Amino acid sequence: MNISELKDMISAARGDISSDILIKNGLLVNVLTREIYPADIRIFKNKIINVAIPGQIDEKSCKRVLDASGRYIAPGFIESHLHIESTMLPPAEFSKLVVPHGTTTVLLDPHEIGNTLGVNGLKFLLDHSEDLPLRFLIEIPSCVPAAPGLETSGHIIDSKSIQTLINNEPRFFGLGEVMNYPGVLFKDEEVLKKVLLGKTLKVMDGHSPNVSGNDLDAYISIGIGSDHESTTSEEFLEKLRKGMRVMARQGSLAKDLRNVLKATKNKNLDLRNCLLATDDRNVIDLYEKGHLNHQLQIAVQEGIDPIQAIQMVTINTATYLGLEKIFGSLSPGKNADIVILQDLENFQVETVLFDGIIVYQNNQLLWEYSPVEYPEWTTDTIKLKNEIITSMLQIKTDIPDGRYPMKIIEVLPHSLLTNALSIELEVKNGIVYPQPENDILSLSVIERYGINGNIGNGFIKGFGIQNKNFAMATTVAHDSHNLIITGSNPQMMIRAINQVRKIRGGYVVMVNDEIYEVPLPVAGLMSIESYQSLYNQLKGINKIFKELTQFDEPLMALSFMALPVIPHLKLTDKGLIDVDKFIFTNVII
Repeated sequence: MNISELKDMISAARGDISSDILIKNGLLVNVLTREIYPADIRIFKNKIINVAIPGQIDEKSCKRVLDASGRYIAPGFIESHLHIESTMLPPAEFSKLVVPHGTTTVLLDPHEIGNTLGVNGLKFLLDHSEDLPLRFLIEIPSCVPAAPGLETSGHIIDSKSIQTLINNEPRFFGLGEVMNYPGVLFKDEEVLKKVLLGKTLKVMDGHSPNVSGNDLDAYISIGIGSDHESTTSEEFLEKLRKGMRVMARQGSLAKDLRNVLKATKNKNLDLRNCLLATDDRNVIDLYEKGHLNHQLQIAVQEGIDPIQAIQMVTINTATYLGLEKIFGSLSPGKNADIVILQDLENFQVETVLFDGIIVYQNNQLLWEYSPVEYPEWTTDTIKLKNEIITSMLQIKTDIPDGRYPMKIIEVLPHSLLTNALSIELEVKNGIVYPQPENDILSLSVIERYGINGNIGNGFIKGFGIQNKNFAMATTVAHDSHNLIITGSNPQMMIRAINQVRKIRGGYVVMVNDEIYEVPLPVAGLMSIESYQSLYNQLKGINKIFKELTQFDEPLMALSFMALPVIPHLKLTDKGLIDVDKFIFTNVII
């Protein structure tokens, strides 16, 4: 900003020159003082220049007047931790979906794109996040792969790569979640190099599920200041008391918000370090329930004061990001990111302003979007090294025929955590067989980048699917996003694999002779369709599960079964992982 622009700001604030927008007669939600009171807001270019007593500002000095009588005026909502890939939407389509829910800024950790498309993918995401009615703050992923040595990633972003990106690309905002918390605790030098680089950026995100006591102190003490993995009120409260920015999460699979907010009941806690995040939220939930406005609804239902809840998606997050002088509150000099709400119970959004521009009003998104082109390298990512045959998806052994205890992954509803079970399975002719009739399915992870052709095999229980001719497969398999398949027999699993290859990535479900699919050709993670089309496709594929199981979101749950940084038992292309010990373990006990 130059001297001339400063003079114009002063003149506009004093009413000497005309301003762009006046929002009058609204009820201001002041997140700085935790008050609600009548106020008028005047905007000049992209800045708030006046917050005044109603009627004090001459309407004739403003080019446009918005009457907010009876409505609440709040700062634009800020998402504190999001993986856009889990929405299965590129930035433009994502913005079309969330801006009408009041979101004006999102902090993105694109480690899914980093794993699948590498540094070029990160730059592609940066380029396609510009010139939209939504502010994208994009981090450099710190864990690509998430667990080195335990899985095969399509790409590696090491400390040297991070240093190069910091030096050459100023658009990166921070360092993505340090998922390799065992690497921190074991003082792995490569992990610590990344942490030191993270300290040079504006923010460095954390990830510490079930970490507590001295281990948590060690993790926090080196400068990792946030966490979104709390699943209980006890974990949430310990991290809050130790100064972490604790993100209460409500994703599509991990729904932790109600649980963790129990920590606040009847305690009169200062929640300035509590933020709200979605982490991984799919297009169905975004379309049907909303984004951060939905989390505000839940927080209020759980007894949080509405203003305090709004602080969790505005000033609290802006302060964590170090951007509280730019946005996060409605005060003179701040960017005009504003949401006009009908109420503070359902948080129904009426109007959204982004950077001083009205971008949503009267149920219409007011923005001209440019078409997006996807180069071939972004859509050609399934390169299986070998043709898959049935024997590759089976666990073989030389022990005699009989029944033997096996380690089996138990998937849990609405949780990224899994249990490690011991259940007897039949061994016959050197092959260990699943028991679909008892809800025990085969599970395989296939390296999909043409690097080594690894296949890891195991078993999974908990989906509640007992059909003997069933399989589901996807290239959405956090975080390395190899091809993951579960099914009642290898023949069905191979059919599903071949169909995933045909559609260039995405979701495939096979039941008897029926095929259901959702193509996600961009990195095998994102759709090239509109969000409405993707929503319809996902609703269609999910319908089949209504006839098979009561388990909620089986496909999304499957996507996390190869994530070896979330306890307790996971499967990668290299084998079965005991996450608690961070080591490989045998299926056969």
